[in-house]
Amino acid sequence: AALGEGSPPRARLPESHPTRRAMDGRHSDVLGVPSSRVSDVHGISDGLSTARPSFASGARTPRGGAMHFEEGDVVWTPSTKHGFRTSTIVSIQNDSYIVETRDDENPAAGGQSTVRRDEVRPFFDYGPEKTWADNTAMVHLDDANILDNIRRRYHRDEIYTYTANVLLAVNPYKSLPGMYSQEKVGEYRNKSLGSMPPHPYSIADTAYRHLLRQRQNQALVISGESGAGKTETAKVTMHYLTQVSRTDAAVGGQIQERIINSNPILESFGNASTVRNQNSSRFGKYNEMFFNPVGSLMYAGIRTYLLESSRVVQQQQGERNFHVFYEMLAGLNEEYLEETLQLDASGYYRLLHGGGAPRLVPGSPEALREKRKFEELTKAMGTFVSPEEHKEFWELVAALIHLGEVQFMEIGGGASGGGGGDCTPVRQHGSISMSPLEGSPTSQATTEAGGGDAKVQVHPDSTDSLTQAAFLLGILQGGLEQALIYKEMNVKGRSTIFCPRTHQQAVQTQQSIIKILYKRLFDKIVERINETSAGKADMCAGQESRYSSIGTLDIYGFERLGTNSFEQLCINLANERLQQFFIEEVLEAEQRVYEEEGLRIQRFPLPNNQPVVVGIQSVMGILDEHSLRSSRGLVREGAEADMKFCEHVHRNLIEGRRESPIMSLRMNAKAAREGTAMKANEGFQVRHYAGDVTYQTKGWIDKNNDALVPEVESLLDDSNRALVRGMADRNRMQAASTKDSVSHKYLGNLNELLATLKQCSVHYIRCFNPNDNKEAGTFFNQCVLEQVIQCGTVELVKIMHHGFPNRCFLKDLRERFASLLPPDFERYKDGEFMEAVMLAFEIDQCEWTLGNRRLFLKAGQLLVLESLLEQGGGVPQDLLRRIRLHFAKRKLRSIVAKAKVLRMWLRSNRKNRVRTLVTHLSKAIFIYVRSMRWLAKTRARISPPQPEAAAVAAAPEPEVAPVAVPAVVAPVAPPSPPPRCQEELELFNLTAVRVIKQSTQQMFVACNTWEQPAYSNFFASDMDMRKPIGDTTLKMWQRDSTENILYHDGKDVVCARLDPKAFVLGELTDPRTAGLDDVRLVDVHMSGQAFPLNSLPREYEMPAITCMCQDRANRRDFATCDDNKMVSVWRWLGTDAAEPQKFATKVVSGCLPGFDEIHAMCFLSEDVLPRRITDKSGKGLAMLLSQNGQLTIMVCTMYQGSHHIECIVAVDVPLDDVVPVAQSDGSRPVQDVEICFFTTTHSERLLTLGGGVVGGHAIFRLFEVQVDAQENLRLVLVEDPETKEQPIECFLGTPGLCITSLLNLPKPNLIPGEYDWLIFGDNKGTLYGFKLNHLDGGRYEAEDRASGRFRRSTHTEGVAIKHLVGCYGEEHNSHHKEVQRSCLPYSVFMNKVALSNKTFYSLGEDGILLTWNLHSDGWRCSSNSHFQREDVVSTHCSRLVPNILVRYDKASGSFQCHDTAKNRQARNSVAGGA
Repeated sequence: AALGEGSPPRARLPESHPTRRAMDGRHSDVLGVPSSRVSDVHGISDGLSTARPSFASGARTPRGGAMHFEEGDVVWTPSTKHGFRTSTIVSIQNDSYIVETRDDENPAAGGQSTVRRDEVRPFFDYGPEKTWADNTAMVHLDDANILDNIRRRYHRDEIYTYTANVLLAVNPYKSLPGMYSQEKVGEYRNKSLGSMPPHPYSIADTAYRHLLRQRQNQALVISGESGAGKTETAKVTMHYLTQVSRTDAAVGGQIQERIINSNPILESFGNASTVRNQNSSRFGKYNEMFFNPVGSLMYAGIRTYLLESSRVVQQQQGERNFHVFYEMLAGLNEEYLEETLQLDASGYYRLLHGGGAPRLVPGSPEALREKRKFEELTKAMGTFVSPEEHKEFWELVAALIHLGEVQFMEIGGGASGGGGGDCTPVRQHGSISMSPLEGSPTSQATTEAGGGDAKVQVHPDSTDSLTQAAFLLGILQGGLEQALIYKEMNVKGRSTIFCPRTHQQAVQTQQSIIKILYKRLFDKIVERINETSAGKADMCAGQESRYSSIGTLDIYGFERLGTNSFEQLCINLANERLQQFFIEEVLEAEQRVYEEEGLRIQRFPLPNNQPVVVGIQSVMGILDEHSLRSSRGLVREGAEADMKFCEHVHRNLIEGRRESPIMSLRMNAKAAREGTAMKANEGFQVRHYAGDVTYQTKGWIDKNNDALVPEVESLLDDSNRALVRGMADRNRMQAASTKDSVSHKYLGNLNELLATLKQCSVHYIRCFNPNDNKEAGTFFNQCVLEQVIQCGTVELVKIMHHGFPNRCFLKDLRERFASLLPPDFERYKDGEFMEAVMLAFEIDQCEWTLGNRRLFLKAGQLLVLESLLEQGGGVPQDLLRRIRLHFAKRKLRSIVAKAKVLRMWLRSNRKNRVRTLVTHLSKAIFIYVRSMRWLAKTRARISPPQPEAAAVAAAPEPEVAPVAVPAVVAPVAPPSPPPRCQEELELFNLTAVRVIKQSTQQMFVACNTWEQPAYSNFFASDMDMRKPIGDTTLKMWQRDSTENILYHDGKDVVCARLDPKAFVLGELTDPRTAGLDDVRLVDVHMSGQAFPLNSLPREYEMPAITCMCQDRANRRDFATCDDNKMVSVWRWLGTDAAEPQKFATKVVSGCLPGFDEIHAMCFLSEDVLPRRITDKSGKGLAMLLSQNGQLTIMVCTMYQGSHHIECIVAVDVPLDDVVPVAQSDGSRPVQDVEICFFTTTHSERLLTLGGGVVGGHAIFRLFEVQVDAQENLRLVLVEDPETKEQPIECFLGTPGLCITSLLNLPKPNLIPGEYDWLIFGDNKGTLYGFKLNHLDGGRYEAEDRASGRFRRSTHTEGVAIKHLVGCYGEEHNSHHKEVQRSCLPYSVFMNKVALSNKTFYSLGEDGILLTWNLHSDGWRCSSNSHFQREDVVSTHCSRLVPNILVRYDKASGSFQCHDTAKNRQARNSVAGGA
């Protein structure tokens, strides 16, 4: 915690104080290391409590800020020979330093030089004897200081060093007595990491303890270059695990024997001698040891990766083939070797000595060593294979040696190029194929079929080798020879064709057979080891799920050789993937520690090598493509094919890409002059994390081939040797595929390996080779530095620079540093005590921080703490007083903050209690009301009305009584009809109006809030016009959202769920798979839940919903009225298929108007309501009512839990030329009136009512919503002041006409001004459009020039237009641009989106659906569809997918979708009529 205002000054240490010197010697830009390992101060310091920093005479460490040095400072500078060497800064320039370097070995090599600033590393002299067991304890942590510490420890035979929780191991090339003894095993058992000197035993013990404690698989990743000691380190860790496991002695001995015996077998068949290592593993392996819950070792297994099979046929100069060849020659019985295998132990063989390996000399030390190795090999193989099977293994190995001796010679002047020659068809005689080669059962057709066209033949000197190879393989010599010289092609519908191979093709086929047979032999050996070691009985019993494993990954390190080929690319790809995995694991572990300690540390920047991985995988993809074409004979083989592949890589991955990790070759001027430089189409470069590597692509297509030709597979399948016959792959006897390639299998194995490691807790060991000469005691700095960089240690250090590598438990620190402060500080907690120590001795607050249980320190600060402890010394009393005051103020602030939180909690708790009580009261009232209604209905059923009551009910009703109006609103008298005649007036007063709604079916669309995407929060919070939302993001939101279709049939409300994925993603291949599902019955007035159809209990009774409307401003708000005349305003929440019990609706308000019947309702916009209503979040609701035969409109304001009647207006009905229906009971005559719509115009200023008098004229009334000066809301009939005619009444004077449908559209952009655009449909099949201009003085006028009947209506004459449907666009993404332009959150936009002013649809009663589009000359019908007559009773356009028209089909009782964009019908027969 930083010191606040009035904080004490820090105690200054004298300049001569060693701690002061150490602090000045540290500069803030040095790379720090975070550690996921938790160690106490004793384990980290490695004896630091007795160490003091020492300084060379006359040398000064750098002072100042980040990477700032002064003249005279001693620093590390790069050196090509030493990696880094010490230098003294002579002068400072802008971006460089001039340094003086002294070389004790070669004084002439010293002198002054210029070094860039970023190449300089800080130097700190610890003295000649001081080393650090953990690099993170050093003052400066970078590549130069790490290299120096490793070198010092190596010369003291301390070959192991920690860097955080990573173990660094340097190969000593000598035996270290007592290093791996049984006593050492006991010393490291159950010891925490860091409490003992660095050792592989500590890593293995940590993994074992984590396995038992966490029940999680563990993995040890051991990496390094060839000769670094990976295999030996893996042996050491596995030996420790077998020793400490709680295994029964007999069982454990068997398992340990199998594990130990598997090593010499794998080394013989998988290791070889290279220029850098006499026992180099040429494959990767993952050894797994499985333990039961109590820690007993149960069984083991091995997985191998990328055997370097190309080594069998070709080695670099100075290298040997796999060990097994030489061991077999030296160790087999001489008689068996010469007579049966036909081999000479001292002979020269091309496979074994082609790389310059010397022949075996009988009796020589080399021969004796190989013989001892062979004896160990045979003894180990006895654990896994029987003695009879031994001979089959040696015969197969000998067969490969003989096959490698086969040579070819050209005949008939054939060329040795890559192209194939003429192909020879073969005639069929019964079941025998007549081949062009003698020596096989099909040899009789040689001359007939033109077998003389062969281009090569087996050299006469090699015939015996071919014969012996075929004999040892158990196959026919003629068949083998034919496969080498001819390529067999089976053409569908034709004869078998034999194409002669060229000399190069024959050699490639020969090498391919040798490589693949050896690889399969190696896989067979691994399979046999696993079968013997896996304990099948336990696995079959289903016990494998109870076991946990510790895996040891012995993987090849990063390779950058003089000539890098396909194998190096695969090896380096594995290292790229493992390095990325390593970095991510370290970061995650570090971040986890910080979170546990409650620290807010900014996330570290993560190096990204994904482009390199993707680039290499792309190269392998191109290689697979060329390999497949080559295997099918579609391209020329040899060097030209490799060049074509390389050119393809350049064309696809290099040309035109500046930042691509795949690069073209960099030409070497010297090599170009000497003619040894590679051509541009012979290779490429890859920018790896460890540096750029040049790859030569020669021979890659051949190396990538992992499949034998089908004819060779057939020969192996017919072999009389069981081992050889078991190696045949019958699935590959057909054409090759990309799955047969080495790269394809390797990528699969690598992905599988990483998936395994991700399930494990991983521990790391990095192995280094100290020199290239394999000499003990020799340490080449430059050699080791390259490995430090290549293994990723420097990358680890760079990442850890952002964290705190040293962390110590506060309790332990307090015990050690208690003497530095007075006794009265003992009352403070551990964290406060250590904070006081850090503040008192001027430790920079950027270099430490306090966690819950630990003190975290930057690199080098642990040395400062130890120096403080050693120096001791008192702290001034004034400073102590200020520190006490600082803690007191902080404690006071904490108390005040807690008091504020408590006060807020009490206040919030009080509000919650009030809210809970109100909620319970509302529920109680609701239950009471429903109970009273139920009680009244029950009493009515039990006690039917008496005859007297019926007589009273039949009495004539009195005249219509005046309607009561609230006192807050001036009484509004019902307007009188136009004074046309007195008879009409009398008829109006004496006739009752009976409303007949033409259609009670309604459909609505609302967003499904339960299934809105989680990232909708982004749209609601991070919306900015300067940052438009991308189309991809909008498409994702649209794809992952759903909306609900609500259908009201006059009694029930049914909902369905519309999933837009099928329409947005274009996956609507079958029209019957449209995304409509989850049909439910909605209880809007009682429970608020949506019940799946047919799941509602029979005793459950819901009130019938008589009318329903939707708020245009907020499409989630609805109003409904039930058969009890109860009006309810509620909000739609949606449905969730996963949780059907969720509430679908939420009640907002309700009222009981007390009228006879409510026919229709309509919401009024907030724009026309007084502020007194909108300020209280009230909603205006207009209701069309009937009371005693009088048709009226009532405007009511709905609030949360209450309502208020604003005004009531009577509606006149024209009854001229109409004879009312007389009633038999003597009451007033009744005239039937059809009401087809009751809604507001798009401007929200006018309320429209329309329909027609049965047998009479059409009805259309406009009422303007007005607010007077007293903020009273009223409705005023819109009519001409003089003629008393309404604006469009002159267009509706046709007798028998009825307005059946109305659509209010936004005004078109083509016509300016203030107006409403109304479109009518009548019962004659005619469409009308009216432009209703808004004039001054509150007048409205229909513009004659822009109003009237549609000229191009194609509806059937005399057939009513029952639906006019507005749409929200013509494509599924039409609204995306509007969202980006309006800059509204997507969900808000979907609730407020307006209809399109350019398109609408009209639907006639005969099922004809027309699409209308607005053009400069008016509306035009663009397309039409046809539904079944009278099937569609209600339609509505989707807002989420604007081109989808949803309809309810009455005949099938199902919801259906119609794709208007593609003019096709998409039906989804979702069961569920209302």
